[in-house]
Amino acid sequence: MNLNLWLSGLDPTLLNAATFGLLTLEGAGIPGVPGVLPMLAQSALIDAGRTSLAAALTWGVLGNWLGSLLGYAAGRWGQRWLPPRWQAAIRQPRNLDLLERWGAPLIVVSRTVGSLRTPVTLVAGMTHYPWPRYLLLSLLGALLHVGVWQTVLWRLGPAVLPQIEHYGAEGLAAVLLAALLLWLLRGRRGCITPQR
Repeated sequence: MNLNLWLSGLDPTLLNAATFGLLTLEGAGIPGVPGVLPMLAQSALIDAGRTSLAAALTWGVLGNWLGSLLGYAAGRWGQRWLPPRWQAAIRQPRNLDLLERWGAPLIVVSRTVGSLRTPVTLVAGMTHYPWPRYLLLSLLGALLHVGVWQTVLWRLGPAVLPQIEHYGAEGLAAVLLAALLLWLLRGRRGCITPQR
């Protein structure tokens, strides 16, 4: 079955709800949520004339933004269940200084970079990063993240999926190999003790 044909036959209302839901989960920082999948499906529906880029962007941005706000709330009000030692570690002066100096770009970029999304979102909430500023910065980050990805995927079309799968697997293998090598080198250095 042709993937593009199947995707373009999806119900736009159901796809909008799925886009909103998955991007809310992704935006909240839940690892492994495939936010790119509804964007690819939205691209097929745009090409088929069954939805518009504006609609796809609206549902994606709203979902990602709501997710970031939920993640912030989880950090801010959920921290009371953390052990006091963990709370103290989060509130170390260097963490607070980092957020004070680099909080704005970190919050914006964290919407796109998955490895930053969860820690930045939760720590912003835990350290009581100013709510109005977080609200605006996370919206800007959601606009950039969803806007760029949805537009690029729409321009390239769902035909890019096989290339993403192919190069994604190779990229993952390269990252795992590099991590293994770093771990081995680090472990080897740790075993060497200086001579007296």
